[in-house]
Amino acid sequence: MNCRVRFMHVAAMLGAFALMAARGASSEPAYRFDDSLVLGAGLAGGSLERFNSINQVDPGTYLVDLYLNKHYISRSEVVFRNAGDAVQPCFSEHFLQVDLGVKGAPEPDADAPGSCLTLGQRLPSASFKFDSALLRLDLSVPQALLDLKPRGYVSPREWEGGSSMAFVNYDANLYRSRYGFDGNGDSSYGYLGLNGGVNLGLWRLRHQSNYSYTTFGGNRLSKWNSVRTYAQRAIPQWRSELTVGDSYTEGNLFGSVGFRGARLASDDRMLPDSQRQYAPQVRGTANSSARVVISQDGSKVHETTVAPGPFVIDDLYGTAYNGDLDVQVIEADGSVSQFTVPYSAVPDSIRPGLSRYNATVGEVRQNSRSHGTFGEFIYQHGLSNELSANLGLRVAEDYLAALGGGVLATAYGAVGFNTTFSSATVENNQRKQGWRLGLNYSRTFQPTDTTVTLAGYRYSTEGYRDLGDALGARDTGRREEVWDSSTFKQRNQLTLMLNQNLSEYGNLFLNGSRSDYYDGKSRDLQLQFGYSNTWRQLSYSLAYSRQRTLWYQDSGAGNDPLLGLQPWGGRTSNRNNVLTLSLSMPLGSSSSAPSLSSTLSRRSGDSRGSSVHTGLNGTLGDQSTTSYAIAAGRDSNGRGTDWNANLQTQTSLATLNGGYSQGANYRQINGGLRGAAVLHGDGLTLGPYVGDTFALVQAKGAAGAVVRGGQGARVDRNGYAVVPALSPYRYNAVGLDPQGIGEQAELVDTERKVAPYAGAAVLVTFKTLAGHALLIRTTLANGTHPPLGADVVDGHGTTIGLVGQGGQVYARAEGEKGRLHVRWGERAEDGCWLPYDLAAQPARAGQALVLLEGVCLLTEEQS
Repeated sequence: MNCRVRFMHVAAMLGAFALMAARGASSEPAYRFDDSLVLGAGLAGGSLERFNSINQVDPGTYLVDLYLNKHYISRSEVVFRNAGDAVQPCFSEHFLQVDLGVKGAPEPDADAPGSCLTLGQRLPSASFKFDSALLRLDLSVPQALLDLKPRGYVSPREWEGGSSMAFVNYDANLYRSRYGFDGNGDSSYGYLGLNGGVNLGLWRLRHQSNYSYTTFGGNRLSKWNSVRTYAQRAIPQWRSELTVGDSYTEGNLFGSVGFRGARLASDDRMLPDSQRQYAPQVRGTANSSARVVISQDGSKVHETTVAPGPFVIDDLYGTAYNGDLDVQVIEADGSVSQFTVPYSAVPDSIRPGLSRYNATVGEVRQNSRSHGTFGEFIYQHGLSNELSANLGLRVAEDYLAALGGGVLATAYGAVGFNTTFSSATVENNQRKQGWRLGLNYSRTFQPTDTTVTLAGYRYSTEGYRDLGDALGARDTGRREEVWDSSTFKQRNQLTLMLNQNLSEYGNLFLNGSRSDYYDGKSRDLQLQFGYSNTWRQLSYSLAYSRQRTLWYQDSGAGNDPLLGLQPWGGRTSNRNNVLTLSLSMPLGSSSSAPSLSSTLSRRSGDSRGSSVHTGLNGTLGDQSTTSYAIAAGRDSNGRGTDWNANLQTQTSLATLNGGYSQGANYRQINGGLRGAAVLHGDGLTLGPYVGDTFALVQAKGAAGAVVRGGQGARVDRNGYAVVPALSPYRYNAVGLDPQGIGEQAELVDTERKVAPYAGAAVLVTFKTLAGHALLIRTTLANGTHPPLGADVVDGHGTTIGLVGQGGQVYARAEGEKGRLHVRWGERAEDGCWLPYDLAAQPARAGQALVLLEGVCLLTEEQS
């Protein structure tokens, strides 16, 4: 029985008296408690009339969830005090200004030590509503009195650095195969991946590594691979994050390279949600107190009220890269003015007034052939709705690259433009200099609902080199080897992503790219075109893809072993065209109904042929924690029919999977285990997995409670559970479902909100009441009952219930023997002590609620 059920039980016992009071006041629409009905009956003294108000609360300090104008602010301790005939919350001036953002001059002596202002004293037009069952306090304050923060704003004072913990994610897989037409071939493969770390304050240490082995033909090979090790720390005052160790540079302007060193970079995750993605500012003028409604593609995305005069709205959520904004200003007299704000963006677009930077220094560790010390600095700034600027510099030994550019947003779409100059010593100690020009374009054509998601063109002169290519070519030149990469000596690259919405007639898409190179390197052409739609429960799609690579070889240039070129010159090619039809439909209407899917493919070119694959997949269990998939396929190349089946189940401790596949000349079986372990001050807790930012729930005595959204995680017998992932710098609701906990415990609260730093491991504690659930029929020494509505307090001073009808008291007792304090006033004589002894109920085995009788004694010594 949880706390809400407990108070419902007490309220039910009080219901008869509410009904009695209501019969005498039929003109009033609601039932009311009337203390005069119990005068002289031995039931008086409990002050039942205080329950007539739905906002009723006794004076004191409460830990509540605080909401301002329906937006969550924080979990805070709030003082409730008597103010006239009512009990109201009161706040310090510092809390009102800093936490709530209230404007205006404070009252005299408002900052005096111990001062506590009610809303009526500080903000006469404000109001409050308190839900005592949920411990939720809603404040309503006119916007004109508030210094408004952007939507989604979370005060840095609310960010939680977390606790010191260590964790590791593990992923183990094992494969065993028999192959050959006679079945005599045998091979096996094993893999173990580890990704873990240690949190010490705001510092996060991380390490990623893996181990693999393979056996084939009696031979065994194994390798331990350390992928990367690094430390990170948030620097909130700079809205930045420091990384020391192994990491990667961003690849949006310069090409991305792996490095070992240090990087200090802006962290946009610290911004409110309404500030992170690009969205333009909306400026206008209102003639009165007006509503401003902003729509995109016919859907309302924002609405607010503005005061007369000029206004600016700069907290729009980034909804999409494209789609102009339609703005309506609805005046108080009903008149409407309308205008349009162009909205097109590419990935480098930045909100007006915001900046990003990235400073990196270290050693390149792109691969075994690319090494060298380097430094990089990038700065981006949003100048206006229409223009963003980019600057960049990358320096290494015998290498220099400088970048300049930006984004121009127009009514015809957004264009990103960057130009980069490089000077480098490369192969054979030659000095190469060159330029690269890059253009990106994005636009939604609203009349036809056509979206050019991203169209890009990049041209490089023959002497341009990326840093990784310069270091690689320099190193392989000394070894008399050949260096190659997808960007080395690239001349042109063209990319296109196009989407056409046909409404109820489906959707068309086109993706393509084309690249060519200097010095006769390969020319790459890739194209994907498709159509998708649904008919009733059937989903279907038709797609065509084309891949073509041409290799050129100048006569007499010699053989290139990496590219596979022929020494006699000429041209070779590899071309494949694939046409694919996919069908899928559920076999039933329930959420757990399996789905049947089928794919038919037709290939032409160098690997011509056709194939068909059909499969069935679905989930099992009330929580859909078990999934399965069965499939069969056949290829026209004469390999026979392939069969495979896979089963995966997710438990509170780990995820297990297994599978079997069989073909004309092979059989394979595989199994895997994936999970996480968290080491903390009270022991080791297992879970399905943990992300970089996670929570550890502590709920002593609540073993079996399910973590809401916890991927099957449950509170273990030690009172802990893992919440796999949290969003950094955002409020996250961490909740427990009491269903599943034992009868000897109940949760006092079932949900908490936390806003962690990135990478934090947050300890979230839920208070529980453990022990035996008791329902005691109570009398005083003179045979009367304690006053109806009197509080029942446990040994820790916590109010755990009320005295109900007929002197019935509900309580959860921690021990086999003890006493409870029943009180109905402030004076020492306004109370009694109720002893209990479960030994008086020897036949209580299996009872969820133990029924007792007891005498409540007026002095503690008597009890």
